[in-house]
Amino acid sequence: MPDQTPTTHGSHGNGPAAAAAARVPLLERLRQRWWGVLLLVTAAVCILWLASTDRLGLYIHPRYFVFTVIMALIAVALGIVSVLVHVEVEETPRRRGRTALQIASVLGSLAIVGAMVVLPPSTLSVATADQRAVNSGTLAGEIQGKDAQTVLTSNPDFSSFGIKDWATLLRQTTRPADLEGRAFTGSGFVIADPDASGVFYVSRFVVNCCAVDAQPVGVPVQLDGWEQEFTAGDWVEVTGALVAGDVAHLPLVVGTPKVTAIDEPADPYDY
Repeated sequence: MPDQTPTTHGSHGNGPAAAAAARVPLLERLRQRWWGVLLLVTAAVCILWLASTDRLGLYIHPRYFVFTVIMALIAVALGIVSVLVHVEVEETPRRRGRTALQIASVLGSLAIVGAMVVLPPSTLSVATADQRAVNSGTLAGEIQGKDAQTVLTSNPDFSSFGIKDWATLLRQTTRPADLEGRAFTGSGFVIADPDASGVFYVSRFVVNCCAVDAQPVGVPVQLDGWEQEFTAGDWVEVTGALVAGDVAHLPLVVGTPKVTAIDEPADPYDY
């Protein structure tokens, strides 16, 4: 009689796919199957954590908060689905050096994940400001919806001006004398002026999209010997009045200022 014993080629763990998967090295299986999921979910969870702790603004403009949080939630959902859905790994031909590349890929992934988890969120530093010229390329816009000359003739409330507003006004005005004597109050971090001794900028980063495109803007402050009390990067509050500057590139500076050290604010950027 013919043998009636059923074949088991299609049973779990004995088919061609299972045999192929068994031939794929463990490191390659992990790299193909899990590292992408790990990076995706870790990045998404970090974004959601930053949003829940009100620190997402350290990296992106507030206008993108909702979009970013929604995308992070979708990424978490996709990560969960990818864990539940079975995906076959592909057998790759053995080549010299492939193992080294696999190890490098895994270590690189672990480094990225570790950086996202371990490094605390922080603002851009004064070292970044030193690499990007103060008041360059970000001050062509309007001041609270108006151009500089319109602002000067509309009797604005200067007490509501931030560092970006003041810096934009000082750069755009064609009649600096109209601003002499105006009271100034602003807070930011200290950047030294390399071309004028006794002058520093009270500065902030302006974020248009994210921290990558942030540019430092600032208002020059005349204070002889400021280096003896403050260092670049310190956060200060400055009050004083605008006066004519002593150097050509600074038609106006904050003169006779009162400079007080402060803590870095929760929202350190201008937008």
